[in-house]
Amino acid sequence: MSFLVEHGKKILDEGIEIRLKNRKKKISPGGGSIGLKVNPGMDWFEVKVEYQDARGSMNSVSFDESLLSMGLIKAGDNYIIISEEDIIKLRALMDEGMSEDGELKISKYRYHFIDDYYMDIINRQDSRIESIRKISARMKDFKKIKRYQLPRSFNGVLRDYQYAGYRWLFFLRDYDLNGCLADDMGLGKTVQALAFLQKLKEDNKLAISMVVVPVNTMANWESEIERFTPELQYLLHYGAGRDKELENIDRYDFILSSYHTLKNDIDLFKRISFSYIILDESQSIKNSNSILFKTMRILKSDHRLSLTGTPVENNTLELWSQMEFLNPGILGSRNEFFRKFARPIEQNGDRNVTEKLKKIIYPFLLRRRKEDVVKELPDKSEIILYSRMEEKQSDVYEQHRNFYRDAIFGKIERDGIEKSAIEIFAALLKLRQIALFPVLSDVKFKNVESCKFQQLKDIVDEILQENHKIVIFSQFVKCLQIIRRYFQRKNYRYSYIDGSMNAGKRKIEISTFQENEDYKVFLLSLKAGGVGINLTSADYVILFDPWWNPAVENQAVDRLHRIGQTRKVIAYKMVVKDTVEEKMLELQERKKKLVSELITTESSFFKSLSKDDVVRLF
Repeated sequence: MSFLVEHGKKILDEGIEIRLKNRKKKISPGGGSIGLKVNPGMDWFEVKVEYQDARGSMNSVSFDESLLSMGLIKAGDNYIIISEEDIIKLRALMDEGMSEDGELKISKYRYHFIDDYYMDIINRQDSRIESIRKISARMKDFKKIKRYQLPRSFNGVLRDYQYAGYRWLFFLRDYDLNGCLADDMGLGKTVQALAFLQKLKEDNKLAISMVVVPVNTMANWESEIERFTPELQYLLHYGAGRDKELENIDRYDFILSSYHTLKNDIDLFKRISFSYIILDESQSIKNSNSILFKTMRILKSDHRLSLTGTPVENNTLELWSQMEFLNPGILGSRNEFFRKFARPIEQNGDRNVTEKLKKIIYPFLLRRRKEDVVKELPDKSEIILYSRMEEKQSDVYEQHRNFYRDAIFGKIERDGIEKSAIEIFAALLKLRQIALFPVLSDVKFKNVESCKFQQLKDIVDEILQENHKIVIFSQFVKCLQIIRRYFQRKNYRYSYIDGSMNAGKRKIEISTFQENEDYKVFLLSLKAGGVGINLTSADYVILFDPWWNPAVENQAVDRLHRIGQTRKVIAYKMVVKDTVEEKMLELQERKKKLVSELITTESSFFKSLSKDDVVRLF
């Protein structure tokens, strides 16, 4: 505490005069306090510090660090001693960027600022400030957010936490706010967003919007739309054959495109004012220096939403990028954010700064972890994840499908379906390999990327960010080896079992995974790991290449979902759209009873196929 703050008033009261050495000015005892005049504007709160003296008169103020260090401010023409409490307050406001004239502009999204300084706000009876306080109170407590009806045409049921997320999206809309739905992977972010869009459509409040997704989740969005909200009309803007002229887009509810496509076609979209822009897997714009981030900032919209399970992957600057897209200016400029937040948090571990950052972003980020909603989840959730091949992989697949289709149909015409089983099996195997990794079918395709592998990498990264353990099954050892090499490059610590391992080695791999927290991933061949293994330390399972018999897949999932498992298990079945994998799922569904009751071997399954079944597969 400075000498003047502690003793100045007492000295002045005794009639002793105090002057500033260099300014030849008398110092007054004060006796009043500082207050804030807040003017809520369109995009900013304009804040002005004023000093109210003992008689109740208001004066504009100025100050700098040298004055504050002595416990003084300049109010009008006087230098006045202020309290230690007011000194702390002014320093905090200077950290926010307040000028030496006591003026500050705060982003309109910084609602907590009004809460923090409410008793210091001179004009707090202003109806605009009271309105902001009410919004802030609702943001802090879900119970204060009103209930919204679900859409009539929604083919599903939202769990309680999903309905809470749905309500939150409407709450943001009602108060013209933008936010990030940041639930853990597998908790249904897409479904919550689709229910929201469907309700807006039914209420005639949905104009043309844009949904931007990674290429490897595009097929999944299409599948979810078809399943839950088939009345939503969307334009798929993707691929070599996409339309470069946008005509009659008003007949669609939204455009579904990929980040990469949108980046290339930004000139086509930058003139459109969208109702909503929704970014899925919004960590894609985490690098604020990237063209992708700058592209998304160019787009115009009334509202913005983002969906991600990992709002921060590596550093807090990624959070700045996400919030800058949603609510520009809320965290200041990138340099200001680095100075005020990123450096103190990352380099100094400053808990006070961390809490301050949380307070700012809390209203605009809804995050539920799997552990938070565990009571609402079934013991085992099975989710199909679709991906779609890009042009090169699709071309390879189509060439082989056409070749095998002609060869198989000719064979069936000559010899009948029963005598064609070996050829059918060989052709399906080849097509499966191309859908997984084209290089599995022929080394000449080593440079053709696998859409499913790209999706797997994103899934694994996201689940590991959430600090869960994963078991990945494949029927193909060569698949496991490709994935394994990727994990080695990423320095992931993993366990591995295939059919070549002896019992001793298997035991070591299992116990290491079960007991060592550093080992987060287990790679298992389906046949070697389908029975006799307990992997209850994991709660996510990925079936990289599903096949005809669900019983085999269930056995794999049951390595996790068994006695001793204390968490809910989420199982992902990865399927490439428009391939034999998708056709096999349809065939499974049609033959479900037959498969579950009678068919126990691959040969018996192929004997059950009719000619129509084979036609559908190819």
